[in-house]
Amino acid sequence: MKTSLNFKKMAQRVQTLVIAVGLACIASVSTNAAYAAPKKEVPAGPFKIDPAVQAKSMTDIPAIIALAKFDCVPSNAYLLGATEFDKAGTKVKGQLYEVACKTGPGFIITSVSPTEVGQAFTCSLAAKLKATQPDAIQCVLPENQPHYAWLNTVVQPYIPGCQVSDARVIGSTSAEPLIDRYEVGCGASAGGILDYPQLGTKSPIEYKSCLTVEGTPSACKFTTKEQLLATLKPLATQASATCQVNNVRFIGVSKENDSYFYEFGCANQPGFVVLTKTDNTYQRMVSCAAAAGLGGCTFTDAGAASKDAGSAFSTQLAKGGFPCTVEEYNVIGTQEQTKRDYIEFKCKEQPWGLIGFVPQAGSTSSLRLNDCFIDQTSRKSCTYVTEPTLRAQLDKLIKIAQPGKGCDVSQVRYIGESDGIEGALLAELACSNKRGYIAIVSADRNKITESVPCTIAKSHKDPIQCEIPGNGTYASAE
Repeated sequence: MKTSLNFKKMAQRVQTLVIAVGLACIASVSTNAAYAAPKKEVPAGPFKIDPAVQAKSMTDIPAIIALAKFDCVPSNAYLLGATEFDKAGTKVKGQLYEVACKTGPGFIITSVSPTEVGQAFTCSLAAKLKATQPDAIQCVLPENQPHYAWLNTVVQPYIPGCQVSDARVIGSTSAEPLIDRYEVGCGASAGGILDYPQLGTKSPIEYKSCLTVEGTPSACKFTTKEQLLATLKPLATQASATCQVNNVRFIGVSKENDSYFYEFGCANQPGFVVLTKTDNTYQRMVSCAAAAGLGGCTFTDAGAASKDAGSAFSTQLAKGGFPCTVEEYNVIGTQEQTKRDYIEFKCKEQPWGLIGFVPQAGSTSSLRLNDCFIDQTSRKSCTYVTEPTLRAQLDKLIKIAQPGKGCDVSQVRYIGESDGIEGALLAELACSNKRGYIAIVSADRNKITESVPCTIAKSHKDPIQCEIPGNGTYASAE
């Protein structure tokens, strides 16, 4: 079966999780004075519900909600008072209602007429406005106190056991998906970021760890780095039980396989990168030395990481039957389905290079390596041992195998591994004097075990023929 390998650099597959659409400042909602200061002021001090007003409000509100096309089953409603606002240069009067929903955020909405409603805004947005507009209207119903009480149920699938201690609206989008972005605090444990559909929309709910928005305008204020570290430590332990975790950062998300990348720093050893599913289920570990495609590690010195990985690779290769004291290595790509990296190694024990698939930690796939002669038959990824170096060795060997023929190898077609001799290389050699050969090179690359002139291969109708243009057209018979 042909192996599929994605050679795109990790960096091309990794993107940060900052929300793609711009977050508009919620303060813009308050530009209409009708929302900031209704004509009928809510009295200061503890709010007292008038049962008659409440009953009438609960009768009125279902039709208003239906007109606004909001997904809300009201648990309470109250007429706050009359208001007036500008609409296309005309003063329009309306009635302000506060609504508490059985699920989802409470809100304030203006009823203009039996066929028209004005703009609505959530109690959480009202609380945000209060910070900059002291006279802005606030939600007063017990069910909407505090304004984020409704979030306790919403966050449970994402932060089990979270008792919301605080929440704030960070911003809102003005283009699809239409969401309000909330930060949720969970007291002594880590909170997070919740993107929740705006009133009257069906946008999906999305949750993000505070770690994914570090350094952005959405950065968390209610969750500390220590809380995040405590939450993610189990991932580090799965990758390395000996790591004394002292730092963590979010690197990005791979849209190709819907995964997150986190870097961990360790106080007692080189750190590493952990790949998880989007629900933070552990998948695998990537050493810092192999994380160049992800932008590299920031908590671990590159030299220390490389030395540590080189030693580990040397042990892994030796166990697999490939003695190699790794001096340098190059991670070329990753085969996600088998959890193997495609790596080139440089070491004295392997003069013709070593390159191929190396299982990652936790992978059950096998080690599969070749030298750079075989690599030339397909991927041509070797850099430590170049093609001119390989050609020079073949030039040396053909002169021994075909003495007196004056063959200076000018071109090589690397065909593949020989079917008859394990590890042997099948290649077509073109000489500058137009002689040419189909050659079998021994597994140790120290001799040519068979060399058939192109003219003989043609006359015998051998299955492997010379294909390099002009090869084998030497005038004299072999």
